[in-house]
Amino acid sequence: MCGRYLFFDDRNEKIRELIEAAEAQLPEKEFRELSFFEVFPDQKILAGIYDHRKEKFITAVMTWGYRAGRKLIINARSETAETSAFFSGSHRAVIPACGYYEWSKNPRQKYYFTAEKRPIYLACLCRREQDGLRAVILTEDAGEPESRIHDRQPVLFTLEDSRRWCAGEDYKRMLSASLDKRIMEKV
Repeated sequence: MCGRYLFFDDRNEKIRELIEAAEAQLPEKEFRELSFFEVFPDQKILAGIYDHRKEKFITAVMTWGYRAGRKLIINARSETAETSAFFSGSHRAVIPACGYYEWSKNPRQKYYFTAEKRPIYLACLCRREQDGLRAVILTEDAGEPESRIHDRQPVLFTLEDSRRWCAGEDYKRMLSASLDKRIMEKV
């Protein structure tokens, strides 16, 4: 998966509700730091996590990407992340979005991917680092139509599956629940 996604567009009322709730709950300075449209790595984002103490799904502010020295890791292979020492201590989370972007190589062309069911929820891992919570997006082998331009794609969930993912249901079974039907548009 490439390094950008679209958090909000005018067609998505559920995401608008998330933004309004975040504005009501967050301090003004923290709210203004959030990226709400085309999101780039190392920006502040809204993500969902499961609070086991309260037994409910909550919204949290995170930064996209784990630090590895001077390098920023924004994606993790879903097939190996669970057992990788680099991702140990991570917790499951999801990033709500309207879609994500990918580029073909020859010719260089930007594409937008989404699913029929809006919004989508990008499966991710998160952990606390020195500067706060950080997240990486989980990827899987690309299916159609994305495999025509890239070999990886993000793991996508419906809202119901995203809650089950965050609550800790079986890792491999949840990965197989990734949305198959994706829509590709030239940008």
